[in-house]
Amino acid sequence: MRSFKSDRMLACARLQVVLWVIALFALCIPAQAARITKQLAPGVVLVQEITKEPVPLIVNVVEADTSNPAVKIKAAIGQDIVCTDDPLKGREKISSLAVRKGALVAINADFFPFGDVPTGDPLNVCIVDGELVSEPAGNRAVMAVLDDGKVFFDVPRLDAKLKLATGAPRQIDGINRPRSTNQVVLYTHTFGPTTQNKFKSTDIICTSDELPIRVGHTIKLTIIDVKLDAIDTQIPKNGVVISGGGPAARFLCANAKPGDIISVTFDIKSASGQDWTRVKQAVGGGPWILKDGKRFIDLEAEGMGTSFSTTRHPRTAVGTTADGKLMMVTVDGRQSISAGISLPELSELMKRLGCVNAINLDGGGSTTMAIRGIVANSISGSDERAVANGLLVFSDIPKYVELPKLAINCPVDNPISGTGVQLQLVYGDDRMPLAEGQMNNVVWGVSGAVGFVDQSGYFIPIRAKKGKIQAAYGSQIAELEVTVVPGPPADVKANIVHDKTNPLRSTLTVVASDVNGNRVTGKDVILNVIGGKADVESGVTNGNGEFATGITWDGTASDRRAIAVIGDLAVEVQGPPRKPSVSPVVEPPSSIPIQQRGTIK
Repeated sequence: MRSFKSDRMLACARLQVVLWVIALFALCIPAQAARITKQLAPGVVLVQEITKEPVPLIVNVVEADTSNPAVKIKAAIGQDIVCTDDPLKGREKISSLAVRKGALVAINADFFPFGDVPTGDPLNVCIVDGELVSEPAGNRAVMAVLDDGKVFFDVPRLDAKLKLATGAPRQIDGINRPRSTNQVVLYTHTFGPTTQNKFKSTDIICTSDELPIRVGHTIKLTIIDVKLDAIDTQIPKNGVVISGGGPAARFLCANAKPGDIISVTFDIKSASGQDWTRVKQAVGGGPWILKDGKRFIDLEAEGMGTSFSTTRHPRTAVGTTADGKLMMVTVDGRQSISAGISLPELSELMKRLGCVNAINLDGGGSTTMAIRGIVANSISGSDERAVANGLLVFSDIPKYVELPKLAINCPVDNPISGTGVQLQLVYGDDRMPLAEGQMNNVVWGVSGAVGFVDQSGYFIPIRAKKGKIQAAYGSQIAELEVTVVPGPPADVKANIVHDKTNPLRSTLTVVASDVNGNRVTGKDVILNVIGGKADVESGVTNGNGEFATGITWDGTASDRRAIAVIGDLAVEVQGPPRKPSVSPVVEPPSSIPIQQRGTIK
């Protein structure tokens, strides 16, 4: 009679064989799309599509049933503040935001300033739990959630007014953002501890017990101080700062004094007739990509260029179906495993998923989907990007019987970039694999941007670095630290730099990379120099994946080039062109008699 333990070991072996067969079968049909569906929580479903042709593409879709009372949709800003003095300037990674807020799902939302110093200021409207954090701008599309949970899309505009004690009215140009000359901008404590303005202004410091700022609500403020030539004014926790520059500064100075009771009203006018006083959550993006079931991309109206639309990029989008379901979508790009998608293609994708209305959100390196704080998509950068704000889904996380010593099993110690491996989730002292029904409830992902794990647990290493593979089962999260190593050379590039002082000397640098762009070390390099001679004709790529040598060119050679070979790969680079020889100048015969030459005056 077999023991219970032997039965479990036999079941483990059988499951391993099944998983091996599934992985082998998947490799035999690379052109066929793989589609995995998982119920994340009541009213929330994850759908993952992975295709190889006509281009590789990874699509993650979260469908949230807003009619389900367990489902809540919310907006959130990084660190719960617009702009800080720390290096992230108010931004936060979506995985961190999801964990901090206890969200089931989170995706990145609006664009934000991304210059030399990125900040956490959403560039379009942002409303969090009814508080207006950032105003509409740029005639761009936004997504909003009403007090009854219904979602709509709009192109709103700001209509905000300041009324001073003298009766003088003034338009308010914005909220919680940098102020330009002759603008009036209101700052709440949600912006940060100070206004962070670098140019002199007149700042009115006020307190109020009617905060926060809400759309359509008139709020009374009591002026406690008026600062002239103010810079970086401190914002009271129970109040606001109204800052004016240029002519606006002189207007505020002439019409405001301590003790005055003033009021502000922030209204939003709707292009679609929606009542924005009922909006509880909102995030911006743009452009609109699907409207009333038809493709709708007005780049000119929303201030975006043609190449932004037609080039394949990583994308994030949000849309609604005819029956009111919210669809949150990420499409990975700029990688060997996923090429990215254009806006017209994104529009067609959202339509195929059942959406009737949809807008594009920030994409590129910002595109991120986190489930239970685990990054489920394959981000395009070398690490997860901190962003200004996100769109969150809340629901009741399913509870399962806790499994002892839950762990991830990887068959190799150092996964090779570009070479996939099938993972297992195991538990107990004898590392028993989870049953098929249990595996359907596991969410896979990574941290540290080392690669991508699909929702069957198949790991594709990408970046040669350290990171973690993660798996969530109910309230449990298992992690496995991995170090991805470069794969075999898939690309060889060569660069030649000519000596500025010696036209017959150059330096050749050869770089070997794998399929994912990781530098490959320790590879033999053979050179064939035509029209010259290399200082070293062969060598090995160093720790940075490079091999370099000097070349002396033959001054009489008309054909000058170098060919570098690494395995089956070769690259050719041209040497300096030979300068054309200069013929001596021959004077034409003179008609002047020989005895007169040199005597002409």
